[in-house]
Amino acid sequence: MNHSIEENHPLENNQVPMQRLQKLTAVGKVGAWMGFWLILIDLGINLLFPFPNNGNQTPSSLQRYFDYGRSIEGKLNRMIKTEATKRDSLLVAGWIDPQSWRDQPAVVAADDDLLVAVYGMSFANQAGEALAEYDGKITLRQIAGPSAPPNHSFAAYQADQEGRNADVVMLGILASSVKRMRSLSGMNWTYENPSPYTYPYYQVDQAGELVAVEPAIATAEEFMTSFQRQDQRWQQLKAQMEQYDYPFDRFVFEENLMDHSALIRLIRRGWANRMRNQGEIGLYDPRRGFNPDAPEMEALQVMLTKFVTTAKTAEQIPIVLLINDQGYDAHLYEVLAEHLEDLDVGLVSTHTIVPSNDPRNFISDGHFTPEANQKIGAALQKVIRSKVGSQ
Repeated sequence: MNHSIEENHPLENNQVPMQRLQKLTAVGKVGAWMGFWLILIDLGINLLFPFPNNGNQTPSSLQRYFDYGRSIEGKLNRMIKTEATKRDSLLVAGWIDPQSWRDQPAVVAADDDLLVAVYGMSFANQAGEALAEYDGKITLRQIAGPSAPPNHSFAAYQADQEGRNADVVMLGILASSVKRMRSLSGMNWTYENPSPYTYPYYQVDQAGELVAVEPAIATAEEFMTSFQRQDQRWQQLKAQMEQYDYPFDRFVFEENLMDHSALIRLIRRGWANRMRNQGEIGLYDPRRGFNPDAPEMEALQVMLTKFVTTAKTAEQIPIVLLINDQGYDAHLYEVLAEHLEDLDVGLVSTHTIVPSNDPRNFISDGHFTPEANQKIGAALQKVIRSKVGSQ
């Protein structure tokens, strides 16, 4: 009689664990080699394309590309080291600091001039300059910030006591900067070139009044001192940004050892763009325009009401310039037109003068062409002179 007997051999029982160990070893080797090559590539990029630390040396396009993902604190640190003494540095631009506005005219250059105070950004400044050139009898006072949102311009108007001498006050509102009302600093929206200036964050309370969250740092000098010391005031500002600044993210913002890795910088840059792109959700949709029910639009309407009321009380002529830049069609006008009509304010909206869907109206950096600004200046002159003539 033959008996088939299955026996369990110890060697066969050990085959499964051995196979698993071999697979894990193989995976580990592949992972180690991948890590080795990634580190080698990282080091190679840093060696081949180091960003110049000398402020007088212009970085190449590849040096800028591989450095874009540096943390915001890392970029600010470099700016302070290389640009602290430059008058045109982003470090000193845009701060709501009346002491820094002393070089702006507070009286007319000639007796028959109008003093026009402009509050806004570079778009508003260029329109104001075109207005002055077209009219010939206008003295300009310009208070602006890089891509400044309406809450910056409104706060600047309120703080500008010397601007109370102006015959005309103009508030420039840029469509693409309305989303920056969801912040209290220019640092996080302009990740590639952070602008550290600050401004109030406005909310509307149940009584319909504006409530301002004032930033912990208010001047360029305070910023540079607090940032270099990393003191309590700087930590307070970071805490405010974490609460009130939509695109703020500590991975993107804080300087650490990851700044030395070219590959992590690339990852951080992509993440920063993602955070920034989320900044308009619930506020603006490219197809539908601005959401009239968004808290920011409510705050903007209250700001405009206070701007117009304050100006008229001071016997000034208030003007609102709505700047519809590329990609925003007439959406800014559409959401604000009815409210501005109720306020009986001088209104110019660029969408009827230089349509934002016509690329011929813009230069490569997104600003209007000189010809487009001349048309806007002519429209402003017509509105202002009609208001002056009716007084």
